[in-house]
Amino acid sequence: MKNGLWTWLVCVLAVGSLGALYGWKGGKSLLFLLLLLVIVIVQGAVAQLFGPKHAKVERSWYPLNPRAGESVVVTLTIKLSGGFPLWVQAEDAWSVSQETGPDKDGERQGSKLVFGGWKREFTGTYYMEKTSRGIYTGEPVLITWGDSFGWFKRSLRAAANDVLVIHPAPLPVDPAGQEILQPDGEGVRSGRAATNQGSLDTGLLRTYEPGDPLRRIHWKSSAKKGALLTRIPDLPESPSRFLILDTDEASYPRDGNRAGSAANQRGPGSGFELAVSAAAVWFGRELESSREVGFSYGGMGRSREPGSRAAKIFSGSRGLKAALDLLAGATTAPGLSGAELLRFVQASEQVHALTFITGRLTQELTEASMHFAGHGKTLEIWCACGNGEHADSASLAMTLRECGLSVVDLRNYSSLPAMTHKGGDRHDIA
Repeated sequence: MKNGLWTWLVCVLAVGSLGALYGWKGGKSLLFLLLLLVIVIVQGAVAQLFGPKHAKVERSWYPLNPRAGESVVVTLTIKLSGGFPLWVQAEDAWSVSQETGPDKDGERQGSKLVFGGWKREFTGTYYMEKTSRGIYTGEPVLITWGDSFGWFKRSLRAAANDVLVIHPAPLPVDPAGQEILQPDGEGVRSGRAATNQGSLDTGLLRTYEPGDPLRRIHWKSSAKKGALLTRIPDLPESPSRFLILDTDEASYPRDGNRAGSAANQRGPGSGFELAVSAAAVWFGRELESSREVGFSYGGMGRSREPGSRAAKIFSGSRGLKAALDLLAGATTAPGLSGAELLRFVQASEQVHALTFITGRLTQELTEASMHFAGHGKTLEIWCACGNGEHADSASLAMTLRECGLSVVDLRNYSSLPAMTHKGGDRHDIA
């Protein structure tokens, strides 16, 4: 809008100067320039006054559930009402990447799609490259149109209520079971998952109820009785599984030194991002057998009272998507320490096997871990900021291992080759 005011101011000064000069000197050349400038101003005013009054934008994207680092194809469908512009430019805030710098007005620039005018509906495609984990809410799309010279412009912001959730990119290797994950999300099942799957072949039978998995139907007994019968699986030999993700910002000291907060802490080199990726691997492994798993993290509520952090329960493929959606919006914040979270979960009698993901080991966390394991419960600790960088961390990790606890340094898996992505900044207009 500031540029538009300056354009009109310059045009008015130019017309006034040429008019005064023509009135003083006269001449056909000055008259021609004056009339030409008046024509340009008139056509610019017409383009602005008779442009669109309202705009509606619809987004669609592929893949539907992208992962961090993947290229996302976003299609914009723009519907205008109230006029026929000569040309239209659409700028979507979703396309702003971490490397995009601010423009001269201090605003970050996104991808711009330019369309030929004399229509009221336009469709264009752009690519989001180097995507970061997060929840992209319905940012408005800036619609701009103007005259044939591009001097007189007017714009409006079209509201869009779309929400794009970019899931965390899982580690290529399961730190606990060395299970290699394929790009499509499938992997070689660990031995523990296979054992639990086999437990479905035994157990009592009951009448089939809507919603029961088809793989639990005992077809031979159903044929004999003339009605569908479903297996009641025995309780698995392995205990119930539970995951805690430590989101206390004090647990990730290296991330606190990075410039900025949310954007840089979600970068591929941050310890918290490595912790979130490990959590995604854990959910993919544990939910393969469609059993229920529990999950809690420090961001579930802002109060420091443990009761404000009710655990989430997930199961099956829908539970996996819900868990990844939750991880997509996870951020670090001041809250309960890792030791406090462990003591809170220890009070639950239903938690028998726990995976705890944190940024660093502390003396308080080490004592709470040994106390937790002393009650006959299974505990494994995944550390995202490395155990060998400081002598204290290495000593604490050794102490936990001597007590029979599993301590995994996630930094050993951060340098493994990830999926490669081809392509650059591309735009397609249809």
